[in-house]
Amino acid sequence: MTAKAYSLLAESKAIPELQVIVAGTGNVGSEFLTRFSKQQQRFSGKIALQLAGIVNSRHALLASNLAADSWQRDFQQFGKGYAAADLVAYLQDLAGPKVVIDITPSQSFARQYPALIQAGCHIISANKQGVTLPDAEYQALRQQLRQHKLCWLSNTTVGAGLPVQRIIQELLQSGDQIQRISGVFSGTLSWLLCQYDGSKPFSEFVLEAQQLGYTEPDPRDDLSGKDVQRKLLVLARELGLKLDLADIRLNPLLPTELATGEWQDFWQQRERLDRQMLALYQQAKANQQVLRYAASLSLQAGQIKAEVSLQAVALDAPLAALAPCDNIFVIESNWYRDNPLVLKGPGAGSIVTAGGLHADLAQLVAQLAG
Repeated sequence: MTAKAYSLLAESKAIPELQVIVAGTGNVGSEFLTRFSKQQQRFSGKIALQLAGIVNSRHALLASNLAADSWQRDFQQFGKGYAAADLVAYLQDLAGPKVVIDITPSQSFARQYPALIQAGCHIISANKQGVTLPDAEYQALRQQLRQHKLCWLSNTTVGAGLPVQRIIQELLQSGDQIQRISGVFSGTLSWLLCQYDGSKPFSEFVLEAQQLGYTEPDPRDDLSGKDVQRKLLVLARELGLKLDLADIRLNPLLPTELATGEWQDFWQQRERLDRQMLALYQQAKANQQVLRYAASLSLQAGQIKAEVSLQAVALDAPLAALAPCDNIFVIESNWYRDNPLVLKGPGAGSIVTAGGLHADLAQLVAQLAG
């Protein structure tokens, strides 16, 4: 069914329309758009999903009733350079309801959220930069959303398609109280520490992960632990805690002195990382433990403790039972005190992340069409 046909169907059945603007055309954005036409069909009896814009950091294609099936060709042919003000002006003139789906890694785009909300847009974000802004900015965004009666769904910022945030929300809404959340939140570091067996230098495993596309372009961005720190902040804010990144203790996997400078400088000094990791691996193995780069947030007697660090865990611990690239979340609460709730599965990848974004879109559709 064509975009025009969806519009005619909406008119004939008087069903609502939702204008969808997608920001980000990388791997996840491409996968999301590839699935979009199927979602249009799936929701055709409830709401007409209209693809009304596609943007990336350089170009924008802003027009109503874009065809999802030919988006790549159309974007390449008709996309034009734009400024942030152009996008905001277009959104202000676009009839609502409307949603911007942020699949960028950009903090500058996240800082446009106030203007997007002012233009009447709901927001769905895989971009962690918005949900980890300084607390004052984050709380102001939440207040602005409430004033405009708009939604901000961000369930793919942690765990990709794993519904960890949704589970936390449901537990809290049901009256449960969460005392501790811990786990392994990085698919990259999960792969590295599950694969590393001391048979060759740790840096060679890092290089292999880079070649497989599991790491950031500079793998030190993964080894720094900052991405895990941001994800823990997201979960802390789901619990209503007013924390900032500086409130989460960070112990990077990478020695501090190797974290700066050019990649080649690091590579020439990689033996320092290799020696450190081999010693830690051998010590853990001797104690019948495995290494995991883990995050932990605990609330005890009104005290908040949040940290991210490399840990040696027992072989029968929940964090030990992990496949390469998996994430795991362990939730301890009043209801799950003696037997924690464990959520485990792929925590990265374009397919599962795009699926998680479509789950958020489906949640928004249910609210609007309800």
